[in-house]
Amino acid sequence: MDVHTHLDGLGDPDEHGDPVIEVAAHVTPAPDVHDHLWMADGDRIWDLGPAETDTDADGVADSLTRVGPDGMTVYTDTDHDGRVDAITEVHGDGAVETHRLDGRTGEWVRTDVGRLD
Repeated sequence: MDVHTHLDGLGDPDEHGDPVIEVAAHVTPAPDVHDHLWMADGDRIWDLGPAETDTDADGVADSLTRVGPDGMTVYTDTDHDGRVDAITEVHGDGAVETHRLDGRTGEWVRTDVGRLD
């Protein structure tokens, strides 16, 4: 926890007549688990952690990126409900795939495929 304090000065005396030192504290809040992105896989729920990037420029972080030995994957919550509903994979060889979650069936559907050159 990151706590910064400073003295604001002496306040009014307490009930014993002693001066009271007022201390203001600034606490950086920990990420709220309710702000995390998540995915369901059968009866398992995967907590991916908090979104890091605003991919649609609406002022709300909606995506996070994970880099691995075979490339990178971007997990996105397009409707801001916390559930990942779009996944973009960029493979080490330049191949790109995008999958969207079908809200009716719960199945992932490949929507785009291509290459980065």
